Amino acid sequence: MAFSNITGQKQIKLRLAAEAQRRGSGAYMLSGPVGMGKRLIAEEFAKALMCSDAGADGACGVCTNCKYFDNFTTPDVTRVYEPSETKMIKVDFIKDNVVAESYLKPQFARTKTFIIDFDYLGVESQNALLKSLEEPKKDVVFILTSSNTDAVLDTVMSRVTEIKLDPYSEEELEQIVRANCPDLEDSKIKSAVYNSGRIPGKAISLAMEDSGVSLRHEINSIMIAMPESSYIDVLEDYLEVLNGFKDDAKIIASSILLFLDDAGRLINYPECRKINNEQDREAIENFVLTNKHITTLKLGRCTEAVNTFLRALEVNSNFDSTASAMLLRIHEELKK
Repeated sequence: MAFSNITGQKQIKLRLAAEAQRRGSGAYMLSGPVGMGKRLIAEEFAKALMCSDAGADGACGVCTNCKYFDNFTTPDVTRVYEPSETKMIKVDFIKDNVVAESYLKPQFARTKTFIIDFDYLGVESQNALLKSLEEPKKDVVFILTSSNTDAVLDTVMSRVTEIKLDPYSEEELEQIVRANCPDLEDSKIKSAVYNSGRIPGKAISLAMEDSGVSLRHEINSIMIAMPESSYIDVLEDYLEVLNGFKDDAKIIASSILLFLDDAGRLINYPECRKINNEQDREAIENFVLTNKHITTLKLGRCTEAVNTFLRALEVNSNFDSTASAMLLRIHEELKK
């Protein structure tokens, strides 16, 4: 595989391919929600770093080092993913398998590479890496991934180059789903993409489950009804809908943000040719036309409410209370 075999993220792939050709040391943090493809890109970057003949498209795929990489037989790449027996990766494992290992010279490639999923590193384990990240050896590269950089120590973030994954277009998502579910009919692929919150992993999951539930449509219906809704509607009916999807809290948040983005676009550019929710375009256009009291400033405050909801969930706050607070704040901004 080369970078061109990964759908989307064009600018990021070009950048990482150039970094692999440069073969400098450093520490990178690929960030984005769960299911965005961070691990796939991290693996391809590591392969390009190891490749003997890396080019503008990353690894050549045919050299001895690429074959070692594909067969997981190289000592020059260390992967630290989710642990099998504990919830988080222990600090001793980091010290023995990353910190100590980083002082050893690569055996086959010109670069020794570490791929580390920071979603499984607690404070102690992160602290154990600080010196290694700050002063990496000239032939060492750290490729870190995180679905929540708020949980990463500031001292770590100050030592890495953060690369935020870009949103995927609907066309890119359909291509990804079709590659993973080649026998699925187009209408179901489009439905999975529509309800995915622009997250490839979620789109694939929905397609494989052949889910008929339209979360995006449910969210859009709630948002459109907000100006005419009562507090009882919000705290009983709308909260009940969200509770049905509490395992997909990030998709809920993403769906609300996509609606708010559409409303903002249509307020500022009524003839906007493309919005996120094309399937509900007529309803959203009508929402904007009949609610002249809603401004981009109010929509911005609604966005703040969604981000507050996400931050609260990251520290394990109660879903009902945080979702209620978010809905009430949105209602306060949108009600007539």
